[in-house]
Amino acid sequence: MFRFAAAPYLILLLLIPAYLYLEFKMRKTGKLALPSSRLQLLLQVSGKKNFGKFLYPTLRSLTLLVLVLALARPQWGNASRDFRKQGVDIVIALDVSGSMLALDFLPQNRLGAAVKVAKDFVSGRPNDRFSLVAFSEYAVTASPLTYDHAAIMNALDKLEVNLQASGTAVGMGLAKAVARLKDSEAKSRVVILITDGVNNTGEVDPISAARMAAALGIRVYPIGVGSGGMVPFPYADPFFGTRTIPTLIELDMESLNQIASITGTSEAAKATDALELRKIMKALDELEKSEMSTKLVYQWNDQFPLLLWLSLFLIGLEILFRSRILPVFPE
Repeated sequence: MFRFAAAPYLILLLLIPAYLYLEFKMRKTGKLALPSSRLQLLLQVSGKKNFGKFLYPTLRSLTLLVLVLALARPQWGNASRDFRKQGVDIVIALDVSGSMLALDFLPQNRLGAAVKVAKDFVSGRPNDRFSLVAFSEYAVTASPLTYDHAAIMNALDKLEVNLQASGTAVGMGLAKAVARLKDSEAKSRVVILITDGVNNTGEVDPISAARMAAALGIRVYPIGVGSGGMVPFPYADPFFGTRTIPTLIELDMESLNQIASITGTSEAAKATDALELRKIMKALDELEKSEMSTKLVYQWNDQFPLLLWLSLFLIGLEILFRSRILPVFPE
């Protein structure tokens, strides 16, 4: 693609017809007349005199033309595509309290199933930034916001159930996730809160954390995992090894629904098995779409140096003709 970077200078091209007008007008009037000589007669006979009358104005006009074009900075542009991403900043806040060892999501426990589905979700959204928060009786950032999805996958793989935890701080987990998004400038900011328990510890309760998220325009998608009621749970028996015992694990869906309502995401989802959890995450993938746009970007290269060299050549050509080939003599 071609353009003039300083196109307003092109108006100086009007100097060329003005110069030609003055040049030929002065030839008709006001020139110094000398008595005729044999040299004049010879020039007229040979035709050189008439040729010179048009050659030098033409050379000067061309020089002016080239200099004005150089001032206007002609440029050639090479186009390339600029891919722009308008992704979503997403924090996955994942419960790692002891109850996530429950085996109602066979062939994995609850945490294993949640990690697998979360990894699939991350890998399917290449334009988004992700962060990972793990919580039990306290909340920690397992990974800050990053486009490095391999780092997120690695952090997910390293998650383990906190066997020493004495409670589940759902509110603290959500508050930590909100803190990770507080300074984000993304068009859309989202927390996916995955838990299987009841908030029973922590300095921040889930409703207060949800109000913090709503105040910052952060949407929270709570997901309760667990089939409810009595579920198979592994216990380490010092005599008979690990064995499975039916255990009652409570899930506070009422609080999760309140969180969803406060942050404007309708209601919480509940997954009673791995397949249902996968469907929920797929639905979230459809709700929170990333945007991708492209535009042409031009890299411009100036061409005016070539025109400057050409103008010098034309000036030199006129000097050569005037001094050696076709000198100008007064009439």
